[in-house]
Amino acid sequence: MKAKYLNIFCWLLFLGITADAQVPSGANWHLVKEGNGIKVYTAPSPSGFKYIKVNAELNGTLNKVIEVFRDIASQKDWVFKTRKANLIKKIDDNNFIYYNETSLPWPASDRDIAIHMNLEEGPSNHDLTITQKEAPDATPVKKGIVRVPHLSGTWKFRNTDKGKLHAEYYLDIDPGGSLPAWIVNMFSAKGPYETFVNLQKMIRE
Repeated sequence: MKAKYLNIFCWLLFLGITADAQVPSGANWHLVKEGNGIKVYTAPSPSGFKYIKVNAELNGTLNKVIEVFRDIASQKDWVFKTRKANLIKKIDDNNFIYYNETSLPWPASDRDIAIHMNLEEGPSNHDLTITQKEAPDATPVKKGIVRVPHLSGTWKFRNTDKGKLHAEYYLDIDPGGSLPAWIVNMFSAKGPYETFVNLQKMIRE
């Protein structure tokens, strides 16, 4: 049963992340997992679902990060527990609305969400900010699938003087349905950690 809950809730904690993510600057962060240059933190939030923050040192380039994020369908290969990801609308080269769905084991219902994603490079092309926000009217609600009502996330990447990428990720999410926050919070580290491990594989050159 514990393994089943682990599969369910780790995905819910990593759909997508700080002013953009509505995470207060004074949040009380606690380190909950560390390894492979990746540190995962959590902090209490008013909703009961913990805020998530990740700091990581990655091997790769900003161009490769942009390539991976623009390839919406590739989320199945690196975003934890994603079963389906497809483009709904390309607004321009840096603005996309896409659909994400995950099949969860019984007794949980499947979850889905439509997300508006924006990519913005810094003026010197040494940094990149990616924001994600729920787009509730972008696609109809499906019968038998719980729509995630709220997601606000931010990814920040910048080149370092050591030839690596420093990454920061912030997530504020309500997974919807009747999932108790205390159970979701029990598994708040694995989803973000595994996603960053997979992202490192995708951007390594």
